[in-house]
Amino acid sequence: MSENDGRNPENGEIPIHPAFAEGDITFVSKEGTQFKLDKKRLMRLQFNPKEDVSSSTSLKSSVQRNIRSSILAQIPFLSQPAYRDPSAASASASAPAESEATPAAEAAEEEPSGGKGKGGKKGGKGKGKGGKGKDKEDKEDKEDGGETDGAPATVIEEIWPKKEALGLTKCHDRISIFTVQTVPLFFQHFDGPFIPTLKLLHKYPAMLPHVQIDRGAIKFLLAGANMMAPGLLSAGGRLPDGLPKDELVAIHAEGKEHACGIGKLVASSEEIKKAGKGVAVEVICWIGDDLWKVDTIGL
Repeated sequence: MSENDGRNPENGEIPIHPAFAEGDITFVSKEGTQFKLDKKRLMRLQFNPKEDVSSSTSLKSSVQRNIRSSILAQIPFLSQPAYRDPSAASASASAPAESEATPAAEAAEEEPSGGKGKGGKKGGKGKGKGGKGKDKEDKEDKEDGGETDGAPATVIEEIWPKKEALGLTKCHDRISIFTVQTVPLFFQHFDGPFIPTLKLLHKYPAMLPHVQIDRGAIKFLLAGANMMAPGLLSAGGRLPDGLPKDELVAIHAEGKEHACGIGKLVASSEEIKKAGKGVAVEVICWIGDDLWKVDTIGL
């Protein structure tokens, strides 16, 4: 049985929602409903970390800084202050006060013995110089999202500490996976946007704008299908106003707590609502796909 005769030779159907693109394979379900499966999507569904990884390396500091800046510009949420437990914050605030009192007392005791000699003056200047240098470094760390009082200052610092090297794992089809301690955090196709992994999105749900599909579209999403406009515009769906074309969105499902996938709007939310039909969200990753199954990868 050929691939274009309208039926899957194994079971006569395939639970994939239409992904209308040239060169699609067309199937017909037992109920007579037609479905289309993009050949390129078939390639993506077969991602195998052991076979498709071409190289892994640790990036240079300059490259890491550029990537960090690009990610922060693309996802403003990551620049927000990281959550800090109020009780831990008060404890850390009282600790420096006690530590400052001790050096002050020691300085008062040592002052008489130091005298007014030149050596004492030079020592004082040297100490002051060192202090200015340290203040400058602290200021740069704060501007770059560094840590303060041993706790992450921003969300990006919590996800990717400044002292941790960023790893790059290159895969076939120009897919790059960025890791910290071999844990995938972001991935990128060609020179496209940096996309957070779904597991990272579950930890920080506010990272991307939310759209919601109705219950009937869940099975199609979990099969890797693109999301159609009716699934977002029905009673169980939700499509916020003001989202531009190509916006990365977290795809939530009716009745589910966490996002079930990540996708990209094929048009603005206003245009999707006006059309009322056709593909609305190009699905990039979803729960259960091959990337979801990867806990660690690369160096």
